[in-house]
Amino acid sequence: MIKVNIDLCSGCKRCMLACSLHKVGGFNPRCSSIEIITDIGNKPIAYNIKFCTDCKDLYCLDFCMFGALEACI
Repeated sequence: MIKVNIDLCSGCKRCMLACSLHKVGGFNPRCSSIEIITDIGNKPIAYNIKFCTDCKDLYCLDFCMFGALEACI
């Protein structure tokens, strides 16, 4: 399971790219089990983040350059 610190998330979607690379061997956000939805109607901008719980290796954690993702047991 992954815990997300929304205050640290920039919405860069690097975690989505890491997920698709792990799943299908290429950078395709459509193949990611992670979904980041940007809500630009809010000020400041809000992100709705949906994560899968399938991956045991959690490659997406290594790709987050802001430290917004954390593994929780």
